[in-house]
Amino acid sequence: MKNSLLIFTALTACVLAIAFAYTPEKLMDPAQLAERLKTPSAKKPVILNVGPSAPLPGSQLIGNAEDPANRERLKSTLKNIPKNSEVVLYCGCCKLEDCWNIHEADKVLSGLGYTHYKILNLPTDFNKDWVDKKYPLQ
Repeated sequence: MKNSLLIFTALTACVLAIAFAYTPEKLMDPAQLAERLKTPSAKKPVILNVGPSAPLPGSQLIGNAEDPANRERLKSTLKNIPKNSEVVLYCGCCKLEDCWNIHEADKVLSGLGYTHYKILNLPTDFNKDWVDKKYPLQ
């Protein structure tokens, strides 16, 4: 009985310690996207909101990508977007390293063969890393 409890405790600790890591090449700095959104002549990426955060200018709301129905909505939306398009994913519900919405959306895009997508680097959350910096909102 003691061994079973120890094993259960160890497995639970491992599950709770999961953190998602993304390479610097896969991340987009919020200041960079904010500047592009403020500059009328700048080419805008396709921006997909895969979480509960406020909409960014020109973004498409997918909803929490952790939800299977929203992952299907994401796949449906992507059918009209060429695989080499510049796409930016964002959520901001929590720390990026803990975000299941980004993790699931990342799996969808990579699984479908998208090659030029980025994840908006919101290491703390949407409010601290975007709103508090007075970056543009829709």
